[in-house]
Amino acid sequence: MADEYKGHYTYSKKVIGEWNSDDIGVYYCGFKLDNGNLKPLYIGKGIGDGGIRSRLLDHLSEDHWPDVTHFGYRVCDNATEAENFEAEEIDRCKPKYNDVQPRI
Repeated sequence: MADEYKGHYTYSKKVIGEWNSDDIGVYYCGFKLDNGNLKPLYIGKGIGDGGIRSRLLDHLSEDHWPDVTHFGYRVCDNATEAENFEAEEIDRCKPKYNDVQPRI
């Protein structure tokens, strides 16, 4: 089962670059609402070399999301758990920048 949510952290190369982690799991990119919650605009998984940190740095270099200011994440035990949890979270949150395809 995915660990407890950790965040919200500033979505920047400096913050993510200094983060010393290669954990696998699911991450949420978005912005903080007035009530302090994160509004996810993209949900992804980090399962390869470098885990979540590597994927976030990839996204920052692509610079696709001008309205993303913060991120958070949940560590998973393995890649299969991260893949399944990511799909569940995309279905639940329907983030703006994910291609939401019907699950078969």
